[in-house]
Amino acid sequence: MPTQYDEVLYPNLPFGQTHPDRLATLAILFGMEPASLPGCRVLEVGCGNGENLIPMAFQYPAGEFLGIDAADIAVRAGNQEIAGLGLTNIRLEHRDIMDGVPAAGTFDYVIAHGFYSWVPEPVRDRLLAIIQASLAPQGVAFVSYNALPGGRLRQMFREMMLFHVGETKELAPRIHGAREMVQWFTACQADLGGSGLLHSQVESIMERQPEVLYHDEVGQIYHPVYFQEFLAHAGRFGLQLLSEANYHDTQPGKLPAAVVAQVDRVAGDNRILRDQYFDFLKCRMFRQTLLCHQEIVLPAAALVERVPRLYACSAAKPVSARLDLRPGVAEEFRGGHGSGVTTAHPFTKAVMHLLCEAWPETRSFADLLASATQLTSEDANPAGLAEILLATYSAGVIELHAEPAQCVAQVSRFPVATKLARSQARRGRLIATMRHTTIEARDEHVRLLIGLLDGEHDSAALARELSPALHLPEADLAQAIQSHLELLANAGLLVG
Repeated sequence: MPTQYDEVLYPNLPFGQTHPDRLATLAILFGMEPASLPGCRVLEVGCGNGENLIPMAFQYPAGEFLGIDAADIAVRAGNQEIAGLGLTNIRLEHRDIMDGVPAAGTFDYVIAHGFYSWVPEPVRDRLLAIIQASLAPQGVAFVSYNALPGGRLRQMFREMMLFHVGETKELAPRIHGAREMVQWFTACQADLGGSGLLHSQVESIMERQPEVLYHDEVGQIYHPVYFQEFLAHAGRFGLQLLSEANYHDTQPGKLPAAVVAQVDRVAGDNRILRDQYFDFLKCRMFRQTLLCHQEIVLPAAALVERVPRLYACSAAKPVSARLDLRPGVAEEFRGGHGSGVTTAHPFTKAVMHLLCEAWPETRSFADLLASATQLTSEDANPAGLAEILLATYSAGVIELHAEPAQCVAQVSRFPVATKLARSQARRGRLIATMRHTTIEARDEHVRLLIGLLDGEHDSAALARELSPALHLPEADLAQAIQSHLELLANAGLLVG
């Protein structure tokens, strides 16, 4: 029987926070021994057309990947892409989880993104039962859901939009009506201003893709829960909190230090209670929680002594044009989403400089220690480096990874993009990177360029292929190609 997701297809993308590398990294930091990534087994519940799962299968040919979804049209489209790419380590199945999941052994990583809050209670129970039964002993599960108290704000807009659209089911009029209601509301809020929770929610509604808005905001089911309620539900199925997929979301962030101190006094060592208070104070709307089996004994916080097992990178940018390692001279490094770090500590400055310079490639702990020590002429201090990396990771300024990145920072003589990226460039605008993110190549000439990055075209050959389409002078054409290649490298699209 067709579902609403057959009638209006939900656009799928690679979601970096669901990638096995992210899940393994946090498992390592909390003392677990997760499965090796190259041969991992991954199950995705609610996989849609597989656009999140397919790049994982492409990246790890020795792994096994299974996706299940109740939307037949989406599954068939995904399987067509899989066949076109020649992948044999992944399959997508059209299946309602209430009818059971194929007996396929245990999985190292289980993903349910955008599923829990959009299905009835029996299906939510079934999801957690599947995770309990199919998760390997040291496995990690990712479950995202709408969270309270911020979910009340989303619910306010949802109820207004649903009232206005009435019984209309077609995509275009339903989305038009939903946005019209929000526009009316905004016009009557003269003091709404340019910031704050209401403004952010209005912006989100107006900018969201129609298909996403159709299912997420004005869909049939909307079930936000408090963090502790979700964990109590998971606990009934033998599962416990590991971490949040974005570790920096577990930190106080910009909350006033005095308030954080009071929360710590009330919560004590109970990190679930602490995080629930933070949700209240931040008015959190959405969570992406990692679960593991209850039998595993976890520490109260990430273990700094586990950091040397990981690889680091950072997309942050130094504010100063030239690095000054002198003690007492502050240097600022700005990351995305308002993150950043300012430090006058020479070793920390050296570490951040090295990571920014290497982006999007990762650096191993040993390599970073040796290079930073050489830059500062200080004695090697592994414990100090581990503390720096964990602190900047907690602040969202750097990334930590269980495996080295499979992309390159420098444009080679014969640049290479993956077969997957080249295939996607020939079919559309959205292209998966090796960082499990997506770039949107709106310019057809950029898509043509990506399609040519097979390792057999040097700059001269690329210019010959692109010249008929671009009609640029030779020098300008060469410069345009090089500029675009550098942007693609920075996005993590190039592998050679």
